Amino acid sequence: MEILWWIEDSWLGMLVSSSQWGYPIVLSLHAVGMAVLVGVSLILAMRVLGLANAVPVTAMGSYWTVAVWGFVLNLLSGVALFMGSASTLFYNTAFHIKLIGVVIGLWLTWWLVKICIRGTGEVSSMHKGLAAGALVAWIVALIAGRLIGYFS
Repeated sequence: MEILWWIEDSWLGMLVSSSQWGYPIVLSLHAVGMAVLVGVSLILAMRVLGLANAVPVTAMGSYWTVAVWGFVLNLLSGVALFMGSASTLFYNTAFHIKLIGVVIGLWLTWWLVKICIRGTGEVSSMHKGLAAGALVAWIVALIAGRLIGYFS
């Protein structure tokens, strides 16, 4: 528990938790990063599931670079948000579910990117299973992230 308090008392933890603009700015950056990363991931997953068949899956490769930048922004802002209230988030069930959803969503989306974008562009039933799993994982992560404030 002492390390969690030390994290909260760090300059970044104090900036996020105690300054007037720290939390809103970092939370806004987190929302932008999430919109970019999850948006691209969901578009790719929905395309693999059959939406917008006129667009080749391989055409979405350039968007993945943008999604990676969204992930970096999300990772940095997420760490800052965690540092602002580490002692409560560490024990928050919704936070744990969110992290699990993010890890699974990233893993499944990465497989979709490797198979569909860097591969031949053909979509199989296995790809559709990965896409459905990614959709579910991202939705779970988004809902759990929203519920963090309601769990203790």
